[in-house]
Amino acid sequence: MDIQETAYLGWMIFSLLFSFGLFGILGLRDLPAGSSPRRTASRLRPALLSLLAGTLCALLGAKLFYYLCQIDFMIAAGWQETLFRLNPEELSFFGGAAGLCLGVSLAARLSGLRPMALLNRFAPYGLLFGALARFGETFLGQLGVGPYLEPGPLCFFPLAKGFSYGDDWTEWYLAVFALEGLTLLAVAALSRWRLKDRRFLRSVFYLCLPQILLENLRLGSFMWFFCIRVEQLACMVAMFLILILYGVRAKGQPRRFLPALVSLLCAGLFIVCEFAMEGKIGFLRFLNIEACYALMFAGQLVLAAAEIAGFRKMQRAA
Repeated sequence: MDIQETAYLGWMIFSLLFSFGLFGILGLRDLPAGSSPRRTASRLRPALLSLLAGTLCALLGAKLFYYLCQIDFMIAAGWQETLFRLNPEELSFFGGAAGLCLGVSLAARLSGLRPMALLNRFAPYGLLFGALARFGETFLGQLGVGPYLEPGPLCFFPLAKGFSYGDDWTEWYLAVFALEGLTLLAVAALSRWRLKDRRFLRSVFYLCLPQILLENLRLGSFMWFFCIRVEQLACMVAMFLILILYGVRAKGQPRRFLPALVSLLCAGLFIVCEFAMEGKIGFLRFLNIEACYALMFAGQLVLAAAEIAGFRKMQRAA
């Protein structure tokens, strides 16, 4: 259960430099010389500004999102002390991702570029940084783990993380942080090589999508009112807004808001599964945890299909 703060800090610095370095080398490789209305933007300037502004805004976003969602606990613990404390367990991944995107947008403005154009280029490398940040949770003890696993064939890294309490006693927990990191790597590859049009919006959608299930597995998921997983809710809201945006831009297309409606039905399914897993719905007690997770996974597949359908409607309307 050892927390290695120095190793974690070093890993995060490496992850930032590696991800933004690739962004500058590959993501801005074919940056048009005339893309700035005021001056020619070199590849170095937007990359460095994105690194600086993105890092600062990511820290602010991660802290403020967590702080506002947990403000009762923060005030009770001393608002001044908790406000400026950067403990990893008091930072929000979703808030950090939103802050990172805001920082890149500000860097685009300072470089004379269109924010969405730079965000489209940055999306795969931002996802790469997110994956590396998740992998870095291996240095943070039990922060990124899930349920306890009985000793068996599934107890190996990266599927599980072990905590030794002696020569012959090791407890194994599901390594949710590693699963999240691998998922984000897959989404980064999808964003880089498959998502060409509206890359940023679609990358955000597929960043949020797997979090619905994975956030449920995290033991350290922070809550509202002891029953609402905040990061899970934030991801669902973000996906719903993206589908609404697709509908708004798909003027003239039949049933253009149907994907957004489907997402609401999926959200209802997720809520039912959450309560069923806690035994709060009497007539659904025949559903075990495995069945609930299978239903949540099926709902995620339906959401992915809804995104594809909504995106195609928007394309046909363009």
